Amino acid sequence: KFIEVVDEVSDNKVQVNWKYVCAILGVKEKNKFKNISEEDIKEVSNLFIYKSKDDYKLKTLDEVVEKMDFNKREKVRVKKYLEKLEYFGLTPSRLHKDTKYAKFIGEIESSAIENYKKYKILPSITIAQAILESGWGESDLSKKFNNLFGIKADPSWDGEFVTLETLEYNNEKINDKFRKYEEKSQSIDDHGKFLVDNKRYESNGVFEAKTYINQANALEKAGYSTVMDDDGKYIYAELLISLIQQYNLQLIDSIAHM
Repeated sequence: KFIEVVDEVSDNKVQVNWKYVCAILGVKEKNKFKNISEEDIKEVSNLFIYKSKDDYKLKTLDEVVEKMDFNKREKVRVKKYLEKLEYFGLTPSRLHKDTKYAKFIGEIESSAIENYKKYKILPSITIAQAILESGWGESDLSKKFNNLFGIKADPSWDGEFVTLETLEYNNEKINDKFRKYEEKSQSIDDHGKFLVDNKRYESNGVFEAKTYINQANALEKAGYSTVMDDDGKYIYAELLISLIQQYNLQLIDSIAHM
């Protein structure tokens, strides 16, 4: 409920941290979460968003807490709530720092944030795409050659490459060249450049998108992936959005927006 409503308020403005909203309302309503309405969530979520020139920005948790009529003890309790929420989400068993999932996310998080600053691809999107396309970093292409996104070494590529067997659309096995990187951060940077250099992503609003739902849909619209379900419906955006929500990747977007 918190994730859905906070995302609705964030919609293509700036990504609000649902855990911040949850912590504030937990204190305000004295733990009675059943009493918290969607309007309550929207009201607190909106406190985090402000307009700066032509763009939306985020206020910090401390700035918003100062707006609340909280005493000193209640302000401390907000921070205590956040500690309890650290590993809470749609898939809590996978969110602990010792899981392979959290370790992979942590390994590429800072590079994804740098990628956002350079190319305007949200960290949550970059990480979710890396998860999907490298199988959580466990594909041979990722483990051995740091290629997280399966980018091929076409004639324009003048760096190192590796030749691997792959399947074409007609399921015919062929040998193809793939880009090889010294570090995963190079793969992330190259992926951002790949999107920027292909004008169809700009024309479909990928770089104008401010929140992950909008950017995921823009990528699908631009034809980044043609993956479909059994009914012939395109589902790439749905897959990205689901991963982002399951692993709280949108919270990294909030950090990047600060």
